[in-house]
Amino acid sequence: MNSISDTPFKSHRMYLYIFIAISLCSCSKKINIPEIDNALLQKNEKLRLEGKDRELIILNTEIIRQSKEGGYPKGEALAYINLANTYGMMGSYKTSHEYLKSANNIITRLHDNFLYAKLYHEYGQINYVTGLVNTALSYNAKAIYYGKKLNEKSWLLGNMYEQRADFIAAMDKDSALIYRHKGFNIDPSALNASLIGYHHLQQTKNLDSATIYIDKGLSLLKSSEYGTVRQGIIYSFYADLLSEKKEYEKALDFYKKSSDILVKTKRINKLPSLYRQISFVYQNLNNRKMEEAYALKAEELDQKLKISGNEAIDLSLSEVIEQKNKDQINLIFISIGVFILIAGTILFLLIRNRRHQKESKSSEKSNTIAYPSKERISKEDFTELLDLAKGNDLKFIKRFEEINPGLFQNILKINPQLTKSELSLCAMIWLGFSSKDIADFTFIQHRSVQTKKGRLRKKLNISSETDLYSFFTSL
Repeated sequence: MNSISDTPFKSHRMYLYIFIAISLCSCSKKINIPEIDNALLQKNEKLRLEGKDRELIILNTEIIRQSKEGGYPKGEALAYINLANTYGMMGSYKTSHEYLKSANNIITRLHDNFLYAKLYHEYGQINYVTGLVNTALSYNAKAIYYGKKLNEKSWLLGNMYEQRADFIAAMDKDSALIYRHKGFNIDPSALNASLIGYHHLQQTKNLDSATIYIDKGLSLLKSSEYGTVRQGIIYSFYADLLSEKKEYEKALDFYKKSSDILVKTKRINKLPSLYRQISFVYQNLNNRKMEEAYALKAEELDQKLKISGNEAIDLSLSEVIEQKNKDQINLIFISIGVFILIAGTILFLLIRNRRHQKESKSSEKSNTIAYPSKERISKEDFTELLDLAKGNDLKFIKRFEEINPGLFQNILKINPQLTKSELSLCAMIWLGFSSKDIADFTFIQHRSVQTKKGRLRKKLNISSETDLYSFFTSL
């Protein structure tokens, strides 16, 4: 039996255990957060512009380690975004996506406007370079939304406006110019001035305005920007301007200066178009040998980037669906009533679709490809997709996603694990291509197409009685 005198001892011992437990829980390695933030922003940016990818990877990998040990998730997330940007600039798009996903897993718990802005800004860029323009625009809109919430609305928001101008330039040159000026007004840098000039050179064909802004960009270049990717880009714009004015010898000089900088800074994704311009200049200088050499270099780099881009497309589409699913879950918690309404609507649509499928005749499309109804796709878009499919062009799936992004999103809701090849097959079926058409376009046997369709049915849980064309067109 314990004596009364044991009670104080037990009490002290209990407090000792509590103290030890608290000490163990809070024994994270102390880190200098301001120093880490400075490295993540200023030092990282300096190395990025200089193209020192190895040093960037080492720096951010070390910051991730320190942030994990010191319990600083914001530092860890930002380092992942920096690594995603680095690998994206190197053309390693799949690796870039993986780092963005790691950052996203952390940021969704922190609810930090700056991190959201940086994350969506980077997601926009990686989707744009891999050809998913609609998805890129969606991420860019989110980035701008969070960018406007920041107290310091300078270079980052300016970059977002410039990014949006890049994304829409081919569709709406007037709106793109407005965003160029927004970017320059927020961040009146050498690069942003040159981008306005380049827009006039490419879109409005106003050589006077192009000259004014590109010359302004050259005059705004800081000594700290010499030898960086910014100088390389501005020199390429100036070379384009000289080429347009038919000053080919001088243009070639600046193209080579730009090329040397971009090679040194390892900006592989910017080199194919630059090499094509150099090839064009040599053509005008009647130097066939150099013309062909640079055209070949451009083609080789393009193929390398296409392979990397195709690997990233599956990840990008899956992440869009994953994010949408998370948003739907949040909506369920906000309003049970809305959930019931949505569930009822879905149930109604499923019942209606099943009735429609039972009434539909199960048949393969004829060898002659019919043009789909106008309600689904324009004749011009269909013709473009048909040409890409016939050539087994890698751009087919990217262009289809731009024309009809809803199909892939609905399919991936059923099974997010579908490969790019399987999504391409879904697109061809949706377009009305027969098994023979698909076999001819993809250079495989007819029976192989049937096998692929069988696997697709299993992955999407489509019964053998259901016509695949009817199923996909009903989504």
